[in-house]
Amino acid sequence: MFSCLLCKRVFPLQNYLGYSYSLRIFQNAFCYKISDNSPTANKQEKVEQIRTLLRNYGLSDAQMTKISKVHPRFFQIHPQKLLPKLEFLSSIGVSGDHFQNIIVKNPFLLQRSLEKQLIPSYNFLKNIPLANKDIIGVMRNSVRLLGTNVEKMASNVDELRRMGVPQPSILLVMLHYPSLVLVNCMKLKGRINDVMNLGFNPLRTTFVQAVHVLCGSNKQGWENKAKVYRKFGLSDSEIQSAFRSHPLCMRLSEEKIARGMDFFVNKMGLSPAILVQWPVALFYNFEKRIVPRCGVVKVLVDKGLVKEYNLMSILVRTEKQFLDKFVRKHEDVLPELKDEYYAGLISKHN
Repeated sequence: MFSCLLCKRVFPLQNYLGYSYSLRIFQNAFCYKISDNSPTANKQEKVEQIRTLLRNYGLSDAQMTKISKVHPRFFQIHPQKLLPKLEFLSSIGVSGDHFQNIIVKNPFLLQRSLEKQLIPSYNFLKNIPLANKDIIGVMRNSVRLLGTNVEKMASNVDELRRMGVPQPSILLVMLHYPSLVLVNCMKLKGRINDVMNLGFNPLRTTFVQAVHVLCGSNKQGWENKAKVYRKFGLSDSEIQSAFRSHPLCMRLSEEKIARGMDFFVNKMGLSPAILVQWPVALFYNFEKRIVPRCGVVKVLVDKGLVKEYNLMSILVRTEKQFLDKFVRKHEDVLPELKDEYYAGLISKHN
């Protein structure tokens, strides 16, 4: 089905974006020099040619040092072999910080075959379809993707589509959970079946989020996180309910889960069941949002100025909305409220 699209030659090697590849190669004297077939005089000269080439693409000496640590043999590659791949990345719109990050994180990418790996991988992403800006985002987030077997990636996308996952969720996978198309095909099928058995709907984004979480978890890791939730009074059925509501709640670290649950349950006196309904509350920044905002609301409750409140209405509001609703509204009665709020922000360093 989808994999048949790989047969299309969407990105011909000899004509990147409508201009001649050979003309592009010989547009400047440096490119001409390193494209010569004559042997490199010595190892140091080759290293200097590569360094000059990388500088032409905006890489700093510090970044080149990082490359040599990640890939000690990188500077033994002939510059002539690097140039077409750098040109290819540049021609599809990879530039500036994106270009530098991709190369520094994965210099091995420049050893992959242009015709057999880089261009087919690009075509695969283009045929999903993804816009060039999104492809660059995918490459930035998952530097392994351009070096992974294209047939495996296509097979995994096919499997998601076969299970009824719609195009918007496929785009979500590629942009935010690209590791899903990199896993072993049989493992992905198994995790999809697990998610189906838990009652997830393939038409909803939570389906691919759940698959993502299970693909990145093992039995022991899951149990360790479940133990933390149980410690604060949640049953196994409630933990599953929270997972169905927001699958990424089982992706949080044990420390973050414990810290958030302790604050909401023991400091704020909330029922653990609230976190089953809104597990997303655990995702907010603890020091910058949860502590100062909940601290203000606790003062208002203690003073009898607020009878009931919705946890998410506190956390989801913008800064201005929160200050208008919970601080400025009560300044006449509690002028110290603003100090309480900002003290909560400052306390993050204590």
